[in-house]
Amino acid sequence: MIGVGANPGLTDLDEEIRRFEYKVAAGAEYAVTQPVFDIRLLENFLRRIEHCRIPVIAGIWPLVSVRNAEFMKNELRVSVPDAILERMARAQTPEAARAEGVAIAREMLVAVRHTVQGAQISAPQGRYSSAVDVLEALGTKTSAPA
Repeated sequence: MIGVGANPGLTDLDEEIRRFEYKVAAGAEYAVTQPVFDIRLLENFLRRIEHCRIPVIAGIWPLVSVRNAEFMKNELRVSVPDAILERMARAQTPEAARAEGVAIAREMLVAVRHTVQGAQISAPQGRYSSAVDVLEALGTKTSAPA
């Protein structure tokens, strides 16, 4: 399968939509977004690409620090709202920052779960436990008794 990237938070969304349509016309079969921190931007993007009819996988990133959030915003052009930056800035220790980042990622995952066809949960700094912690927001499935 051929997957492509998409950034629903770019300032020039018209250009991103044009690029996305080109990717689909060129054979893209699914798309993975940049990390989602603003649900409204993702929903707007999805409305604008409905006609493309390929699955969209939302990128979910558990932030590890306010510096990480600032890097995403300033260097990677990911839309990170000021409210998210403020939440990360309030974390007084690396452990508190990690916990807040996981909490934010959980909120994003729960918010997008019925809007997209899947989610790609990152494990920043090789901390796979962070990805597992985020996934726990979905709850556990119990098997039926035999």
